[in-house]
Amino acid sequence: MNPTHGMSVLNLATVEAAQRAALWARSAGKFFPGLSVTRPPVNPTDGLIHGVSLGAGTLWTILSPPALVSYVPTTRSETQALFSLMVQLEGSTFASQGPRSCELQRGDFCVIDGMVPFELEVRAGNSRIAVLQMPRHAVLSRKTGLEHCTAQPFCTDEPGGRLLQNLVMNLVESVAFLESDQRAAALASVMHMLAAPKLPGGDGPAGRINQRVAATLAFIDAELSDPTLTAQRVACAQGLSRRRLDQILLGSLGTSLSAQIWARRLTQAATDLLDPRFAHKTVTEIAFGVGFEDAAHFARAFKRRYHCTPRAWRNRMEVRTTNSPQRTLSS
Repeated sequence: MNPTHGMSVLNLATVEAAQRAALWARSAGKFFPGLSVTRPPVNPTDGLIHGVSLGAGTLWTILSPPALVSYVPTTRSETQALFSLMVQLEGSTFASQGPRSCELQRGDFCVIDGMVPFELEVRAGNSRIAVLQMPRHAVLSRKTGLEHCTAQPFCTDEPGGRLLQNLVMNLVESVAFLESDQRAAALASVMHMLAAPKLPGGDGPAGRINQRVAATLAFIDAELSDPTLTAQRVACAQGLSRRRLDQILLGSLGTSLSAQIWARRLTQAATDLLDPRFAHKTVTEIAFGVGFEDAAHFARAFKRRYHCTPRAWRNRMEVRTTNSPQRTLSS
């Protein structure tokens, strides 16, 4: 298999020593729009940024010298924004977003919201991290409350956290050898597995409500392709009355059970339209595949939520694929 699916590469080892610090600072915003180096590295000897496209997402492996970087969001559109899973591979990294902050050590992972400013700092030695960027709308539809738990390490001692940690670690090791459809499938797997770890501080009453919500959303996702799926059936599967489950969802998510079914159908359709594995399917086939029975109704609902037609949304991936050849920054 061809291990050359890198989308972007920067390797300071190939750059003259006098140019390394400036290139590292200059490259931050090129690879990650909105990111700037507020404290550049001093005489760095090593530094590497390598990105691989995974369907609608990107997996970055970064070896960073000591530096401080800051991020300011470049979009206000929640459907265009990214959400990142960051795993510490070697060394340590300090992450802060809003009122939360943490120090990631080897094996730790946290999430970062692309709609909110954040800072990352490597204080001593080199830090090697993996950052998986994913469509924000798809991530938050699968794990409610995740946007309120950014810059906090997840527990890797509990089974769900350990399962996600192992999945991402294995992906980092094997991604260069995967074909494009396999990489898109891997992204979908990680996004679904985000529902597995317990949220930090999830053992209290609020955590138990979140677990009920997560179980409800997981059931809906599993049955999305069935056009006869109803709110009543979802409630019965959870052993609750529809009224009670509606109350829980309205309190946690601000939407009713029925609204969640339709919203998640639209979210899955948007995700599938950007997935190279489904490039051979028509827009109508994708709509029917997530439970819509009327193509015209689907198109109207999609445009109301995403402010463009399903076909225009799909063209984003075609443009991404066309304009994302392997790049190397060395000067």
